[in-house]
Amino acid sequence: MALNATGPGSGMNIHSMVNNIVEAERAPKQERIVRSMNDVETNISAYGKLKTSLDAMKDLMTDFRRNDTFAARRTVSDNTEAVSAFADSNAVTGVYSIDVQKLAQSHKLVSKGLDPKTDFGTGQITLSLGARSTVIDITEDNNQLLDIIYSVNRHPSNPGVKASIINDDNGSRLIFGGDKTGVDNQIKIEINAPVGSPLQAFSYQADSPLNEMTDIQKAADARILIDGLASVSSSTNTFNDAIRGLDMNIGQLTTPDTPVKISVTEDHATVKSSLETFVEAYNQFYQVTKSLTSYDPETHEAGALVGDSVIRASVNKLRTLFTSPIEGAPDSLKTLSELGISTTQEGPLEINHAILDNQLAVNYASLEGFFGGNDGFALRVEDAIKGFTGFGGTIRNRETTLSDQRMRLHDEQEKLDFRMAELEKRSLRQFTAMDSSMAEMQSQLSAMMSILPAG
Repeated sequence: MALNATGPGSGMNIHSMVNNIVEAERAPKQERIVRSMNDVETNISAYGKLKTSLDAMKDLMTDFRRNDTFAARRTVSDNTEAVSAFADSNAVTGVYSIDVQKLAQSHKLVSKGLDPKTDFGTGQITLSLGARSTVIDITEDNNQLLDIIYSVNRHPSNPGVKASIINDDNGSRLIFGGDKTGVDNQIKIEINAPVGSPLQAFSYQADSPLNEMTDIQKAADARILIDGLASVSSSTNTFNDAIRGLDMNIGQLTTPDTPVKISVTEDHATVKSSLETFVEAYNQFYQVTKSLTSYDPETHEAGALVGDSVIRASVNKLRTLFTSPIEGAPDSLKTLSELGISTTQEGPLEINHAILDNQLAVNYASLEGFFGGNDGFALRVEDAIKGFTGFGGTIRNRETTLSDQRMRLHDEQEKLDFRMAELEKRSLRQFTAMDSSMAEMQSQLSAMMSILPAG
């Protein structure tokens, strides 16, 4: 507060004096709070960077395990319009011949030509698709062709049948179409109305000779022939696990002499890319640790966590994991270095691509045994990092402690501000009182001097 008023009695700048007193009292305490707060914020940021870089590796390992990355398969179809495929880690490598003999279809019905202005009377339409059905009431207020279409399409319990209309030379035709494919999803329409009612024009039951509506597309299952031997059907155009670990979608018919060839191979490229991503994630973590613990003797500038034991512990823990053999892993692949990944003298990881490529070619089946499972490399890395960044982990505990310190410093700042405000008020009152006393004394002195005879 920069106040400059002077006292009428003393001529002193009271507010300047009060400010000086308050600042002299505040300065050392404020400097300590600011310095402590800066240290806390710097350390919170530093631990945040360390935690983020570690969690990036942990999340990567989690994805590797959940997605069976190291048992990845690659699929190639020589006719993707007829058959597209995706293989998971359970698929056996090989070439499969797929003959698409039939595509799945939904059921469609069409009425005879109708006059759209016809009143179709009253009654009920029971509309079924497979095992699902609903009853639609037709009243005198909604019994024309468009009314029936709206009643069907907007019914809250519609089983999956949509109505539409086409106009041709024979008049307006009502079309009912199911929204699901397969022979088990046929449309059935029962009419509850008097015999001879125009509503009977919409009745349909499979194989009934009295149907008023006719099929324009029958409900059908898809069917494929695998390797010329196994015939497999599906209610949709998707086949899951007809070949173990392989999902196929069909879109076109084929002929017996031109089946689609589906090749399933080991996905070396995906695995190699995943390993490169892991190495990059570790090296990023290592660079973070170097920046946080660096010290420049010329400038005397130091990283936020110089000498911090958490940094040393996290680096040492991971390096130990990288060199330790995995129990239960195949004999051909027990350590990360056998895969061609090792720690350099400088600290980061590097890949020997010649060794890695050879392992992928020769020991691909061993990768999942090394990385996966309850005691594999991936889970070991996850657990090690959780010991630092997880609940109760070292870094998490440090962050909690720092957050508590920050809250205490905020409290100290508020208390200091309050005490300084009180000191300012008290000092101002004291100086003001003193100045008033001096003014009164000067007034009395002037009065006394005025009554004394002149010398």
